Amino acid sequence: MIKTLPFLLIVFFMIGCGGYKFQEVGIALETGKPEDAYTYLQEHTPKNPDIPFLFELGLVAHYADRFSESSTAFDRAGDIAEDRYTKEISKEIGSLVTSDKLRPYSGTQYERLLSHYYRALNYVYQGQLDGALVECRRATGLINYFKDEKDYDFFGTGFLAYLSGVLFEAVGEWNDALISYKQAAEYYKNASEKTGVQTPKDIGNALVRLTRRLGFTDDFERYQRQYGESPPRPKNTGELILFYESGYVPSKGEEALTFPILKKDDVEDEKFVPTLIGREGMIFEDIELEYLLRVAIPAIDSYRPRFSGIEVVIGDVKARGMLVEDVENIAIETFNAQRPIILLRTLGRALLKYLAYREANKQHEALGILANLAGVVTEQADTRSWQTLPNQIFMVRMSLPAGTHTLKFSFLDANGQVRGSQSVPGIKIDANRITFLNHRTYE
Repeated sequence: MIKTLPFLLIVFFMIGCGGYKFQEVGIALETGKPEDAYTYLQEHTPKNPDIPFLFELGLVAHYADRFSESSTAFDRAGDIAEDRYTKEISKEIGSLVTSDKLRPYSGTQYERLLSHYYRALNYVYQGQLDGALVECRRATGLINYFKDEKDYDFFGTGFLAYLSGVLFEAVGEWNDALISYKQAAEYYKNASEKTGVQTPKDIGNALVRLTRRLGFTDDFERYQRQYGESPPRPKNTGELILFYESGYVPSKGEEALTFPILKKDDVEDEKFVPTLIGREGMIFEDIELEYLLRVAIPAIDSYRPRFSGIEVVIGDVKARGMLVEDVENIAIETFNAQRPIILLRTLGRALLKYLAYREANKQHEALGILANLAGVVTEQADTRSWQTLPNQIFMVRMSLPAGTHTLKFSFLDANGQVRGSQSVPGIKIDANRITFLNHRTYE
């Protein structure tokens, strides 16, 4: 263990090296300058870009209307994530004695799914609907892969299945659209208890509409009883589908915890780490204490934006956005599920460092101090995540007369009160076609 001390100090400098600053990206986005954010990230691209950076680059490029560059960044992130299950073994081993920051980061399941949302929109905005459908099928494949895991939570799956249904319907692939809408209804239901997002009413309308179109009489009658009649679509109208993205997903911070080691403890017992976990927050008398084991683990707290809803007015037509993805709740629930294993791994690593310190201290007090210092400085919480993701995503779906329109947005707070407004001119609606748009606020 003592021989690892130089290695630990070298690792400290490795994991402490800085890269881009998220604040710089955020300022550019919030002041309506996504191109500046993209340029900044390009100028601060690491030698070997990893998944978190590529996610940020992909989303910023999307907002800067650099759709090809955005998809390229997301594709690179996806390829790395696929490889992470079999590669980076040396870093995985290194993390056992240093820091979770050396663990290969594969992205959370919801992050990987949301990358397909932006990739699909990239293709839509380039007029390549076939490419968007490919992304839907890739997302479906990823969902099916995740579903094979034990106790899968279905976070993010309802939204991606819903998006797939909308896109399949947009190109007239009615059967695939119906399948996707059915999956969306199932996935939203499976995740609703933890995410708080109920199945959007529009999914029921779509199931009624498509089963009628396809002549599936039994299914049509069943869905009609369950959801009611689907609203008719007037002639010479098109459809607007707006995705409103609000705020930022909460970023991870660092939480410092202290665990007491008692004089009577057998610290080399393989069952000692679970014993330590049970002492979180406990206080003992000084006479009983041998050592206070200090560790750092990630933490995440709610950080809701000022705007948490939208109403769209176009002439005499008005529609309110429905919540289709609560990224904050998903992020918090995902982390809460991971926290026990993170704590177990962190304490196991900290205990190894303590044993190294104790052994070094027996040989020489100065060596013990060095060992203790090495253990402290290399223990940093892994706070990596996709920070530019929105906090919530709302969807507005409305039929409009063919022509060019100005959209009037009213941004709502959590109580449904108007707290801001904006007009977006020049939105073209074609008869019997769907126009897609996503809009982001950061307040």
